[in-house]
Amino acid sequence: MSIRTLAFLAMLVAGSLFVTACQPQVNVSRSSVNLREGMALEPPAERLVPVRPSAIEGAKVFERAQCIICHGTRGFGDGPAAANLTAEQKTLLHDLLRLVGIRLSAPQLPSRPANFHNVVAMRLNSPFTMYETVTRGRPHTAMPSFPRPRDYPKKGMPRGRPSYGARLFGVYLTDEERWHVIFHELSFASTPQEVALGKQLYETKEIEINGRPYTCASCHGTKGDGRGPAGAELSRTLWGWARGEGPGILTDINLMAQRKSTELFQSIVDGREEAHRYRGKLTDDEIWALVNYIWTFVYDYPWPK
Repeated sequence: MSIRTLAFLAMLVAGSLFVTACQPQVNVSRSSVNLREGMALEPPAERLVPVRPSAIEGAKVFERAQCIICHGTRGFGDGPAAANLTAEQKTLLHDLLRLVGIRLSAPQLPSRPANFHNVVAMRLNSPFTMYETVTRGRPHTAMPSFPRPRDYPKKGMPRGRPSYGARLFGVYLTDEERWHVIFHELSFASTPQEVALGKQLYETKEIEINGRPYTCASCHGTKGDGRGPAGAELSRTLWGWARGEGPGILTDINLMAQRKSTELFQSIVDGREEAHRYRGKLTDDEIWALVNYIWTFVYDYPWPK
């Protein structure tokens, strides 16, 4: 190695030591925050859902928005127009050409309305996914969009987010109405008996953790807000519980609206750690009953629980 190279490396090392030595130091001895007591929590996140959803109010919206024409009065997808619904079965090529003003005709094929009693399909949808479907419609189907009035300032001229599916002019829904009708549809995927069973299991089914018996309500609270007898202890170690939001806070509508029922099911089965798992301690039907009851913490269920 040449002398010039050695001199360069020596200068580089010396420079690094000099820069390190000159880093600013922070004196916390005069800090106004007592580090032993912890720092103040950040305010809770802004509520994304503008209203507490109500399946009762949603039933009124369901009828006023003419959802019953396709989905039927009980949401089985058997409305008077259901058998004759069709939609253009377009492909990606159709959509690409449409961007440059070229419209190709496509065959009209049957379009079946959603059956909200199909629990397999409903468990794979989150409320936010359903919200987007109601707001924008469903591409290449007869499902229309239900925009807010301000999204269509002029007849047939959408502003802001695009719309898909069929065109249904003159029917608008506010954000609040859309959330109401979504949870009305969600309520079809459960029964009052399942919800009552879920409530019983939530409040009375005990599992042993570190030699002590716990129910769901012991930690999550009878209202799902994380204020059960053991909730205070958890809030000292879980940042979200101290803020009253995040995983485990079943009243956090921002989080719950983005969850699928299948995700809630898996959380109950596997838990946060081995001690909290309900795998083998409850049947699948009992866990689904728990999931259906947990949803009622964020919306007004149409039947007594």
